[in-house]
Amino acid sequence: MRLTGVGSLPHDDAAEAAAFVFSTTDLPYLPQLPNLDPSEGMLRQWGDGLCGAGGSDDGIGLRWGEPSLTDSEPFGGAAAMLDLLDGPEIKTQFTGPVTLWLALLAAGCPSDGLWTCVVEGLSERLVAHVDMIRAVRPNVEMVTVMDEPALVMFAPGRSDGPVPIEAAADAIARVFAEAPIPVGIHVCGDTDWRMVAGLKPAWLSWDLAGLGDGFLSATDAIAEIVSQGTGIMWGMVPTDPAPVDLDRVRSRYGTAVTRLVLEGAPVGALTTRSLVTPACGLAGTTVGGAGVVMERLREVAEVVDG
Repeated sequence: MRLTGVGSLPHDDAAEAAAFVFSTTDLPYLPQLPNLDPSEGMLRQWGDGLCGAGGSDDGIGLRWGEPSLTDSEPFGGAAAMLDLLDGPEIKTQFTGPVTLWLALLAAGCPSDGLWTCVVEGLSERLVAHVDMIRAVRPNVEMVTVMDEPALVMFAPGRSDGPVPIEAAADAIARVFAEAPIPVGIHVCGDTDWRMVAGLKPAWLSWDLAGLGDGFLSATDAIAEIVSQGTGIMWGMVPTDPAPVDLDRVRSRYGTAVTRLVLEGAPVGALTTRSLVTPACGLAGTTVGGAGVVMERLREVAEVVDG
């Protein structure tokens, strides 16, 4: 299986981050570098200037009524990566509407009309992002994933959150409909995977260790969309450089694959044609720690492939 990343890195130098991605992955991705510029944080990168909110240097990085920080460089890591790219594929990612809606609400944005504003504004930004990539690399194939950590609120056993699941599904579906290319979904934990599968994303990107009852109750729905072409990104290792129990990872992976195959998913789509990633982004560790994580990811990939 090929290696890629989820998104963020701890580097404060864009060229070094790009070199790191090239040296540690098989499918390179456009890194987000919040330590290089706070505007590269996932909320501020996609939310600054959206729905009346501007970037701020405290809290979540957004505040309603603040001007957009036009002197920032929210895609410096992406630009450096595209300058060096010479391969046929690139992965990119963007913050999803549910996570952005919650962030903007917390930033003080009025709730009236906020869903429409987020969906329309995010859709426009995604189109502009894809156009930016194509302007530099017109022939590159893009793998695009929506980062939606807020969807863990729908994991079984959680109390009702601030967002009805129907509103979340509708917002994501509307962004999918406006997207210029197929889009996957990343959730770094368990969620209502039946709802996610019903949206028919191009990819399911998850934390293998975080899969729980939400996954187990939706294996039939997941197997169905995998049979229809949805790819899997297996988050095989945690985002810290602690030792990894290879036997435990192999067991979890084997159990998940078996359950999906029994529901009709093609074996090859879950194994050789899948991608492997860390559980989430790596900005919370050190540069050296990120290197250890990626080394262990390759070791794990070789073990489960064997």
